[in-house]
Amino acid sequence: MSVNAQPCPGPQPDALVRVDEGAIWRADGKPFDPLQVAHTRHALSAHPLLQLPRLRRLALSLAGTSHVKYALPNRKAGSAFHTFSESEAKMSIASTFDHIEEAGNWVALYFLEDEPEYGALLRDTLDGMKAQIEPRDPGMHGYSLFMFIASPPTVTPFHIDRENNFNVQVMGRKHLRVWQAHDRVAVPDAAIEDYFVHDTLRSLHYHEELDARALDFDIGPGEGVYIPSTAGHYVTTEEGAWALPGGRVSVSLAMTYFTTQTARRARVHLLNAFLRDRFAAAPMPPGKSGLVDHLKQPLAKILIESRMRLYGQAAPRGMSGH
Repeated sequence: MSVNAQPCPGPQPDALVRVDEGAIWRADGKPFDPLQVAHTRHALSAHPLLQLPRLRRLALSLAGTSHVKYALPNRKAGSAFHTFSESEAKMSIASTFDHIEEAGNWVALYFLEDEPEYGALLRDTLDGMKAQIEPRDPGMHGYSLFMFIASPPTVTPFHIDRENNFNVQVMGRKHLRVWQAHDRVAVPDAAIEDYFVHDTLRSLHYHEELDARALDFDIGPGEGVYIPSTAGHYVTTEEGAWALPGGRVSVSLAMTYFTTQTARRARVHLLNAFLRDRFAAAPMPPGKSGLVDHLKQPLAKILIESRMRLYGQAAPRGMSGH
């Protein structure tokens, strides 16, 4: 399935400082389904915090920190999903922005919820969407904001995320290939468990035969894609986008959050990983039986607390509190 919607322009410059309610919505006008990939539209593209001069100031303020991530050039959909610090990549954020329109540049800014203005933008946006989301997926928490700035051609390899993700295109164009969250051919249960417990994607493998199972989205400013937790996806910025107005630089946001249900499912994955590793079992995945998922919750919490107490490990992201 391919989506080639026309870009939806955001408000005029300087129109948004605080985000109004409903800044992101499904393009087809339907309610959000927490487990279904969806094409979205948004009203964030003209926000003052999301223009390139302001993003340069933000990036420079984060230089030398773990918030700034680079990737090696010439990545493919099946490449390992590795990122590098400025020193590891032998690059500087100042030089990157000085040459931001040169082909193949890719830089990401992680965990921007820690930055006061950007954290407020994130909270305003997601809090304003609770009326759309929480009737079917209550308990929104653990908000995070990631930003991706790229000059075509670039590739973000096949991967999954723990969180539900509103991927929002602010500038330029990109292509997303996304698999539904329930597709266990594309993303096996064991790969999810390995990621949730060991924070590794080593068990997740892309091959071209999977493409026929995916949804394709070609999006521009004012558009986006809702990607549920654990839905496989990869992203490209196409060299042909340079021929389009504003196509030399792609800026996108990932506005992510957990819910009561994502936390419950994550705890089931954690316990299932333990059962698979210790007893070579093939445990029932989350979502197959509400009763089984319910019975696994206290056992998973005991396992999390044991790991914290015995090894001094923090609870895996998205599993505690709800």
